[in-house]
Amino acid sequence: MTLNIPIDKYFVNRIFVFLFSIFILLLTSCNEGESLEQKKKFNSTTTTISTTFDEEVFENEKFDALLYELRICDPTLIDTVRNGIVPCSPKFFAFYSYNHKRKIEDAFALQVRKGVNNYPYRRLLIFTRERDGLVLMNGINGYLVETRSTENEIDDLVVAIVDNIGGHYERYDVLLRYENGKYHFVEALGDLEGAFDDAELKERASKEILNRIVQKKLMF
Repeated sequence: MTLNIPIDKYFVNRIFVFLFSIFILLLTSCNEGESLEQKKKFNSTTTTISTTFDEEVFENEKFDALLYELRICDPTLIDTVRNGIVPCSPKFFAFYSYNHKRKIEDAFALQVRKGVNNYPYRRLLIFTRERDGLVLMNGINGYLVETRSTENEIDDLVVAIVDNIGGHYERYDVLLRYENGKYHFVEALGDLEGAFDDAELKERASKEILNRIVQKKLMF
C-alpha cells in the first residue's frame, strides 16, 4: 500500500533558506576567525639604522642612476666638493627601502650627508615614483634611526629630527607612519636626555615637539 503524503512547498523552501543561512553564518565565522588569527600572528620587526657614509661604491647599480635622475650631485666629480656640490657617491648618500610592495627605484628614502648643497644638517628625503617621475613625498631635517615593519608592508619610521635652539644642538626621536600618500608624525619617543617612558610626559612632549617641527619646518 502506497501512502501519498502531500508536501508543503512553502515549508520546504523555509527549511532550505534556514539551512543555507546557517551555512553562510558558519562560513563567515570561519573567515573572521582566520582573519583574527592572521592579525595575531603578525610580529613587527625593528631594524636599527646607522648611516656612516663609509662605503666606496653603492651595493646597487641603480642608485647611481637614481642620483643622476634627482640631479642632487655631480657625476663628473670624483673626490672634489665644490661649493656644496658633491660627487654621486655613497660617501654622501645612502638609500633605504620603506615600501616593500614596490621596487626600491620607485619608493626609497635617501639619507643625505651634512654639507651637501651647503645644508648644515643631515636630511632624509623620501621619494615615490608617479607617472611623471620621482616626487618628493617627505623631507626631514635629520636622519633615519629605525624601520618597523607593518602589516601593510609600508614601514613605520623612527627618525631623529635635528633642531638648533639658540645655537645649541637638539634632537627629537619621533615615530612617523605612512597614511594618505605621505608620512605623518605619530608621537615623540625621546630626546637627548632620554626616552619618554612616562605616558603623561610622552603626550606633553609630543605636542610641544610637533609644534616645534611645524613652526621651524623641520619636516617639509
